[in-house]
Amino acid sequence: MLALNKSLSLTLKVLASVFALFIMSIIVILVTVDPNDYREDIKTAVKEHTGRDFEVEKMSLSIFPYIAINLENASLSNATGFNDKPFFKANKVQVGAAMLPLLSQELEVEKLTLHGLSLNLEKNANGKNNWDDLVKSEQGTDSDNQEENSKSNNKLASLNFGGIDIQNGEILWSDQQNNQNVSLKEVNIKSGSIRFGSFFDLKLSAKADVSQPKIQSNLTLSLEAKIEQNGQYDLKNLRLENQFSGQNMPIEVANTVIELPSFNLANNELSLPNLLVKFDVTGGKDLPIKQSQGQLDLTNLTANLDKQSFRLSALKLQSDLEGDVIPNKKMSIELSTDLDLDLKQESTTLNNVIFKTENMALNASVKATQIIANPQVDTELKISQTNLRDLLERLNIALPQMSDQNTLKTFTLSTQVKFAQQAESVQINNLKVTLDDSNLSGKASIKNFTNPAIAYNLNLDKIDISRYLPPKQAETPVSESPTKTEEDAKIELPVEMLRKLKIDGTFKAGSVKFDNLNPTNLLVATKASKGDINVNPIKATLFKTQINASAGLNVAGKTPKYRFKTDAKDLPIGEAMVAFTGKDQLTGTGTVNINITTQGERVSEFKKALNGQVYADLKNGAVKGFNLAKAIRQAKAKLNGKALANDESEAQTDFSALTAKASIKNGVVTTQTLSAKAPFMRINGEGTVNLPKESLNYLVKTKIVGSDKGQGGEELKDLNGLTIPVKLKGSYTSPDVSLDLNSLLEQKTKAKIEEKKEEVVKDIKKQAEEKLKDSLFKGLKF
Repeated sequence: MLALNKSLSLTLKVLASVFALFIMSIIVILVTVDPNDYREDIKTAVKEHTGRDFEVEKMSLSIFPYIAINLENASLSNATGFNDKPFFKANKVQVGAAMLPLLSQELEVEKLTLHGLSLNLEKNANGKNNWDDLVKSEQGTDSDNQEENSKSNNKLASLNFGGIDIQNGEILWSDQQNNQNVSLKEVNIKSGSIRFGSFFDLKLSAKADVSQPKIQSNLTLSLEAKIEQNGQYDLKNLRLENQFSGQNMPIEVANTVIELPSFNLANNELSLPNLLVKFDVTGGKDLPIKQSQGQLDLTNLTANLDKQSFRLSALKLQSDLEGDVIPNKKMSIELSTDLDLDLKQESTTLNNVIFKTENMALNASVKATQIIANPQVDTELKISQTNLRDLLERLNIALPQMSDQNTLKTFTLSTQVKFAQQAESVQINNLKVTLDDSNLSGKASIKNFTNPAIAYNLNLDKIDISRYLPPKQAETPVSESPTKTEEDAKIELPVEMLRKLKIDGTFKAGSVKFDNLNPTNLLVATKASKGDINVNPIKATLFKTQINASAGLNVAGKTPKYRFKTDAKDLPIGEAMVAFTGKDQLTGTGTVNINITTQGERVSEFKKALNGQVYADLKNGAVKGFNLAKAIRQAKAKLNGKALANDESEAQTDFSALTAKASIKNGVVTTQTLSAKAPFMRINGEGTVNLPKESLNYLVKTKIVGSDKGQGGEELKDLNGLTIPVKLKGSYTSPDVSLDLNSLLEQKTKAKIEEKKEEVVKDIKKQAEEKLKDSLFKGLKF
């Protein structure tokens, strides 16, 4: 035992002597060796290995606790073919390694210090960088490289790096190929001690200046980081502040703060529990949004970088927007959703999408496939009950004046929308819209966005259109005939769009109220192709009868062509005319058939090109505006030289039956058949109505039949069997009505001759002469 103790003691003394000798040797080297004596040798060695000039003003060594080298005012020249500015320059460079760990093959590096750093990076017009000559590619197989990397990592397993201390640095980047210059000034980077598996502090600040486009940015970054030997790393407590400004850019000024409590990347799997982005953005002159303030909050973002899949539990965006294009110039919005994204499968899903602005809330879910090449998107959309009037007023959107100020207070929407980019199609299914008391449902689709093909099938339960129209104003007198400007006003049509349009749609409505119209069970089917738009059928229960109609527009040629056809039975013609024209000119119930065509771009052209057929078969009605019976009674009284008693009968001609058939050619309506049965008359007519000239030339022949009932039938008994011609001339809106009294007199004379011959002839002749002298017939009109 005593021998063992003596042996151990001797060994320790030897080791101590060796260590002391080693220390003394290092001290002797530091005392006796001046590294500046080897400056030229170092410069020559750098030149041989890099081809560049290395300059240093002063060098010094230190030994404990680190073997370190210090350089003052060191620089490395630029590569050949680039500018004369040094590639690298620093006022102070210091780096070293702890001495004692080296004895056990452990590397403990002292803090890297770079003060007054200036790094000049360039790319010439040929795309060559000024550091390419410093980077030498290493040949070898992938397995060789992996093995070498593994050995390097093992050697550095006990790495202890004292950190980085860069102060007042400058990094310049000049890209001659893209004519862009970037400078980072006042670069300060400071970190704590860096070890594998341990967190260290890192702080960075810099001012950036970009030439094209003109951008300035002040950046401040602080974080805690951890690096593993296998290359994995974690970040936490990251805070990035950036003040950005630019010229001639969409964004003029942007102040952002990014806060990242933790960040983990291991085995190419990313985990980001929370990310908060605060922003205050001022838009440029071309950006509609002038100011945007708010924050973006991401929760539980995970990603597999190998599989290129991403999952976000929650995204929340809140922003206050300002801009002239924004109604009322201000708006607050909120958006939230969660996200699944798979780039390899080119698919994504957004669930629980909630968008809020003012008093409107939108809920949606989105599923998309082939998102990179040919997106196909399936969206379910729902807008909860919203006071649309209040929303539009808040958004400063002017509403037209409406008769009912309680409209637009209830609005809801739900639908499913499918979009396919490659097929150029949009499908709207399960559409449900509520507006006040009206409910619309159905589906629609659009195919081929260049030449749209539109299909729809819509159902509306009821609507009162009058509620949404301006209040009725007191009618102002209207000129009897329109001015030339009004008559020739051009009707503008989107001809090119209509020529490309394809439509196949059906619209149904249970009840539609509009002014005096209230059609029920409405059906409108529309088809359009190659500029021909055909609305057929148009069906509705209107005026207590079934209306069948069709209409069309053809813009395939130079001149638009129109067509209209209707077939109605048991139609109360008076109600229809009042509802459609506002004029009460005819009453009666029966069949009305219209089949007309026209063409042109102006109203005057419509009238000149009007062609077709009109047929009416009416019962128990009246023609308003003049009283034929009264006119005949007046004529009879004047014929007999008597004064007519005060007649307050209505200005209308009653009939029990009226049949009319007319053809229209180039705006001229020619009567083929006109017959009517009145209480004491049988009426037949013939003539024309010239629509372009707004005139008529008509002769109505009225035959008196035996009756003591009706419109003054008792007074006309003595005219029984006579036919009385009635002429209508002039404007068809207010025609001149006159009786052919000469014809009436001739008929009456012949009748009297049969009874009393010469006595009657003399009497009639005498009466006629007297009446002619007094000019009772001359210019007589009724």
